[in-house]
Amino acid sequence: MICLANNRKTDYTIVISASASPSISHAAHELKRFLEEITAARYNIALDCDLAPKAEEIIIGDNSHFRALDCGIDIESLGDEGIHIKTVGKTIIIAGSDKRGAMYGVYQLLDEYLGCKWLTEDCSIIPKRTKLELGDIDFRFIPPLEFRDPYMLGYNDPDFYARNRCNASGTLTGATGGSVKYARFVHTFDELIPQELQESHPEYFALRYDEKGENPKRVTGYVQPCLTNPEVLEIAKKNTRKILEQNPDCHIISVSQNDNQTFCQCDKCREIDEYEGSHAGTLLYFVNAIAEDIEKDFPNVAVDTLAYQYTRRPPKHVVPRKNVIVRLCSIECCFGHPLESCSLSGTEGGQASFTSDLVGWSKISNRLHIWDYTANFAHSLQPFPDFLVLQPNIQYFIRHGVTGIFEEGENSPREYGELNPLRQYVLAKLLWNPDIDYDLLVDEFLNGYFKGAAPSIRRFYDLMHSLVTEDVHVHIYDSPRQPYLSKEFLDESEKIFDQAEKTADDDLILRRVQKLRLSIRYVRACITPMEDPGRAAYVESLIADVRSHGITAYCEWQTAEYTEPRLREGKI
Repeated sequence: MICLANNRKTDYTIVISASASPSISHAAHELKRFLEEITAARYNIALDCDLAPKAEEIIIGDNSHFRALDCGIDIESLGDEGIHIKTVGKTIIIAGSDKRGAMYGVYQLLDEYLGCKWLTEDCSIIPKRTKLELGDIDFRFIPPLEFRDPYMLGYNDPDFYARNRCNASGTLTGATGGSVKYARFVHTFDELIPQELQESHPEYFALRYDEKGENPKRVTGYVQPCLTNPEVLEIAKKNTRKILEQNPDCHIISVSQNDNQTFCQCDKCREIDEYEGSHAGTLLYFVNAIAEDIEKDFPNVAVDTLAYQYTRRPPKHVVPRKNVIVRLCSIECCFGHPLESCSLSGTEGGQASFTSDLVGWSKISNRLHIWDYTANFAHSLQPFPDFLVLQPNIQYFIRHGVTGIFEEGENSPREYGELNPLRQYVLAKLLWNPDIDYDLLVDEFLNGYFKGAAPSIRRFYDLMHSLVTEDVHVHIYDSPRQPYLSKEFLDESEKIFDQAEKTADDDLILRRVQKLRLSIRYVRACITPMEDPGRAAYVESLIADVRSHGITAYCEWQTAEYTEPRLREGKI
């Protein structure tokens, strides 16, 4: 047993290299900060060149003290993000790369071995110990995903991301490990082939037929380009290079379809798509050509594209180049049942076709990523019972060769309603280690975030999921009038929240409970008939409380100023 501190005293020193990277230096200060918060002892950080080796050291990363121990750890084999935590006598070694690995090792030690939990950007659990001890450790782990992003706009915080070992937030700096950085993120055709070319070169853009398959004409506005036009390809190559030259530190650039389905139906595009059995045919030929063009000059950059809506089905013949990432999107799926067991199987656009597409892409893709969805984007506040599918779906993705997952959550400005804090926390932990004890994770969060009200919130969580039966499905644009949002559910939830408010420890916890309660209040406001005499006052009370919690949008694409009049008028 190693004693790290006793009665506010410690013999331990944190040791880093004199040439430590920003992330290792930051990790050392994070370790010092939290060890001191746990024990009230004072820990020093020393450079390897300023201190003779001793037994009572916590060594972070590669340095002369690490090498002198000859402990059998191969840091290079861990890659950028793998970790190895090992005790050698009284010495604690936290090994990993100077990019993110060693820093992640520090957070793993603090989290899994010392009990520090960073639940949200402003809520942490840091235990207090008069005597802090550790048993023998020999833990090696390499995360299965290269890209991990539990994206929610209100929680895009660098400390939360780094401490929970996520690597894709744009807020991450060198000190917090940097991010897997995109030069451009998604739906980029509008930039690569600008709309202003439509007037002078209509042939650069989609040719479309009417509903009868007649009257072909080039369309304008926010549409798809014609991907078989060689001049379009040259323009896209030029603009891709320009973007990369302006972003020399990026790792990925998206070359992906605009967010609509006006793909080109000209003879050349149609011929390729019919041959490939998918509109991904023309897309992938186009993306491959750009990937080949930049490969030599930008060898560390991958070209990302979407398998999304009309391009979701994999092509029959063409395969992605080795520097192409295909990002498969699950937008049509049910999010109330695991992908492998949903009763929508056989439905085009549902689970069966999606899982078939996943299998198909996994067979031909060198790097397959997922764009997944974890919110109701039409009604941000209302309950979204997807928690029971998060772990099985992530595990399913990884079993099929997926190497990156973007979990698109609620991204309305400053949206903290519903159970989004819990959702982002469990997603962050699952993306790092998909085999973690999930129920323990949920309770860990609820107990830390809601404290005395946690048992009631857990009952609400369980009730919400109990109504998603085999034939009741959950989608990302569900209205407030779904079977899983029944009047019986609302009535029972009101009782639960009454108890939760009574057991809240203080004003902060009470406010968190009341914010979560907005989710069922919103549903009730939407479904209450206009002729109900109490409806108007109920809606005004809801609107006032939504504003008081700093929530500025009720859905992804409209502000509160747009939604609130419609809510008053019963048009939601």
